[in-house]
Amino acid sequence: MKSERQLLEVPISDGVLTVARWIAEGPRILLVHGISSSHMAWYDIANCLHDKGYDIIAPDLRGRGASSSVHGGYGLKAHENDLIQIINYFSGKPVTLVGHSMGAYIGVKFAENFPEYLERLILVDGGIALPRPMNVEPEAYLLKTLGPALDRLSLEFDDKEAYFNFWRAHPSFSDPTNWSEGVEHFLEYDLESTESGRFKSRVSKDAVLKDGGDLMAPSMATMINKVKTPMLLLTAERGLLNQEKPMLPVAAVKEKVTLIEHLAWQEIARTNHYSITLSTGIAPVSAAIQNFCHSCK
Repeated sequence: MKSERQLLEVPISDGVLTVARWIAEGPRILLVHGISSSHMAWYDIANCLHDKGYDIIAPDLRGRGASSSVHGGYGLKAHENDLIQIINYFSGKPVTLVGHSMGAYIGVKFAENFPEYLERLILVDGGIALPRPMNVEPEAYLLKTLGPALDRLSLEFDDKEAYFNFWRAHPSFSDPTNWSEGVEHFLEYDLESTESGRFKSRVSKDAVLKDGGDLMAPSMATMINKVKTPMLLLTAERGLLNQEKPMLPVAAVKEKVTLIEHLAWQEIARTNHYSITLSTGIAPVSAAIQNFCHSCK
């Protein structure tokens, strides 16, 4: 497993966040993970970009990974403030922000409020508001949408193999081409031991529910329209549960691309919402990020 990664403790206003760093002399990229994930969702993409000379920063967001002990409040505003402090810690110069899933929505909100910190914004299977039936409460919709990813937060496992097997049954990993050594490293990083000697995810369920509620705020539907930063949207071909329909409806994506002239779009073939960063999407997503960085110089 290749890595030139350092794990750093970065002070923020109400605690310390763990931030992974791949140091290089090239342009700086800030990688922001999804709602129940960690920086390890970016591990292989980070290595690919670092090999090309990019300086990579990838935090564990509060309530996740090695930052799971940060409890000073959740929600997109808290993440937004954390990213400002992270960027300032590493010199304060503008970055390219690449966000996956919830990280993409954080990126859109960040670009609207703090454009001076960004050179460009890359959204990976997120950033465009998800359609939610008005008669369905946000928490119920979140439970239905995330499925096993949220269920696991209430479970304990005998060992890491039991945890791997739980995820192998997930529709997005049932196809062996979507499973990889990187997936196993990502899952292993997610685990912590319990007092009973078993294991559980170290993602905070409270963080997921609070952040998920913010993602469904009515303001999210038009927030991307206000972003002036050059943007690239990369979408998975299949959905969060590997269904044929992608998570972001194609009609909604085309509507935004038509409306926003500085929003480019590329669909990543043979990927779902997870594999777009963890397995089959590693090479094409890395290439797309590099191409967009070069094209916006």
